[in-house]
Amino acid sequence: MPRNTSSTPDKSGRWIVSKFGGPDVLKWDSWDPFAETLPADHVIVRIITAGIAGTDNIQRVGGYPDPRCSKPGFTLGYDFIGEVVALGSEASKRNPLSVGDRVTAMDGIGAHATHIILPAAELIRVEKTDDPVKFCAIPLNYSTAFGMLKRAVTNLVPGSSILIGSASGGVGTAVAELVNAFKMDLKMIGTCSPSKFDYIKSLGVIPVDRRAPDLVNQVRALTGGEGVDVAYDAVGSDESIQKSLQATKKDVGQVIVIGAMSEIAVDGSGVRQQEADLHTLLQQRLQSRVAFWSVISNYKVAQPKLWHGDLQRVFEKVRSGELSPTIAKLFRLRDAVKAHETLISGTDVKGKMLFIVDEDLATQHGL
Repeated sequence: MPRNTSSTPDKSGRWIVSKFGGPDVLKWDSWDPFAETLPADHVIVRIITAGIAGTDNIQRVGGYPDPRCSKPGFTLGYDFIGEVVALGSEASKRNPLSVGDRVTAMDGIGAHATHIILPAAELIRVEKTDDPVKFCAIPLNYSTAFGMLKRAVTNLVPGSSILIGSASGGVGTAVAELVNAFKMDLKMIGTCSPSKFDYIKSLGVIPVDRRAPDLVNQVRALTGGEGVDVAYDAVGSDESIQKSLQATKKDVGQVIVIGAMSEIAVDGSGVRQQEADLHTLLQQRLQSRVAFWSVISNYKVAQPKLWHGDLQRVFEKVRSGELSPTIAKLFRLRDAVKAHETLISGTDVKGKMLFIVDEDLATQHGL
């Protein structure tokens, strides 16, 4: 088995959420996937790179609307690039894969590990020549962003304007880069802290201080007093949603809520409201012209062929060089606690964060 970047480099394993709470609840588990009984239609994949995202933060503290995360004991990690190392007896009938194939998936959990076991039908083949760092950013972040732009709304024609909440983060960066790569001709305004203004300007986005008391007026001034056609809100609080709505065009502007980061305690130790899961809380805040959009339920599950086709379109943009996903920071798998601390602070996060799990690849990137 190739060496990995965990604390047990010659052995397989995974990070476990031992209880809901801050980064220190993550515990390393020396787990042998080959000792498991492999279902006939499943595949064992050796993970090469794994994505780190805001959803990991929410899952770790509890309240994430997925029954697999309802109790501690699960492994975080939404997406990955990996190599097929074993197939169940019926797996190749569900998906024409072979040992040694490179694959990706967006399963929602399980990727912060050296290996993952998934149904063959969940896996999407990528080329061995595809950069496992750049391509690992695509399934969650760039797929979410593409769906936000093309599938969550219907009124974004050339010349339209959008407000990107948390514009310097992984999804915000992806939105801006996809607008440019696909030549969508949209006016982009983005919220972030002043220290990141230069960064989002480099993406073609007009920056606005996310804490500015006159944020709505600034956005309206930048759009000739009208407001934007669509505002994307990753915070999800009552206040944030109202500001987003006020920043859109009167009577016709739309707000697309994609997250509930406001519900996490500032120190990342838990959720603010224990009585309801985050999906329920968001549903209670929806109103006319405000909708919640999920890349899993509204896109991958509800429209699987469309989602898969869109994913391939983004892949091709990366292969052609028209799109180069921005990677904020790379971590060795053993540094999961540190990665989550960085995720909570957000100070240096400009783009997508990743674990490099394969030791040789980590060495190539100077880790």
